[in-house]
Amino acid sequence: MNEDASDPPGSSGEGRWDRVFGPSGAYVSRSEALHRVRPTRRIADAVVALLVTQILLLGVEALALLNRIRLLERAREGHFVTLAEAERADSRVVASAVVWLVVFAVTAIVWCVWQHRAQRNAIELAYGKLEFTPGWAVGWWFVPFANLVKPFQTVRELWKASHGGHNGRVVATWSVIGWWWALWLIASVLERLTVRVGSGNDLSDLIRDDTTEIIANGIVVVAAILAIKIVRSVVALQEGAVAPPVHGPVPPMPIAGVVVPPPPPPAG
Repeated sequence: MNEDASDPPGSSGEGRWDRVFGPSGAYVSRSEALHRVRPTRRIADAVVALLVTQILLLGVEALALLNRIRLLERAREGHFVTLAEAERADSRVVASAVVWLVVFAVTAIVWCVWQHRAQRNAIELAYGKLEFTPGWAVGWWFVPFANLVKPFQTVRELWKASHGGHNGRVVATWSVIGWWWALWLIASVLERLTVRVGSGNDLSDLIRDDTTEIIANGIVVVAAILAIKIVRSVVALQEGAVAPPVHGPVPPMPIAGVVVPPPPPPAG
């Protein structure tokens, strides 16, 4: 079968199946595409470390919220609570929330850097253009309304394409990615409800708001754990896709139910 005239010939006699699209849209050889894959383990380790830090800070915030709930329940039951106790409880909640917010912002920046690099690698590994460019893989996080769906699609494509070659087109979506995104959306909704509803001064309302905040934080913790699994999986898949094959001894081959050992290596 003749090659399509629109396919650019290789400079050294390469056929259409030996040359693929790179991230810039230019044709490159498959071997060159693999050589262009940049390691992302260091930046991925930074993402994981920041996510772990977030998990710990959310635990600290949950303890501060539980302490404030305890004081609010005492006050609701008619027990005396000093102003100093109330202010101290509020300060701990605010301080833990502010520190977590700062770490969250840093995590978001580092995550975007990692995703941009990993998406660029995925384009090389997938032997052609993917739906999302590295820029839009990051940019969709900041587009209102679209960021309810598009970031999930970009991470799904990243994970699939990281299998290398055309494998990403047939591999099923990893359920962890779906659960990660669903939990992230649920936690975001709970956070918004807490901010919107939490304007009353009734003690029961305040207890309810703090309890909702603890539940939302717990969901974020689970989502962060799943995000760590996704980051590590993408790194491992991309490293495995570019790793040279390991040539070991030929295993015995069964023939008609009888295991025939491999021939001995040539002498000398």
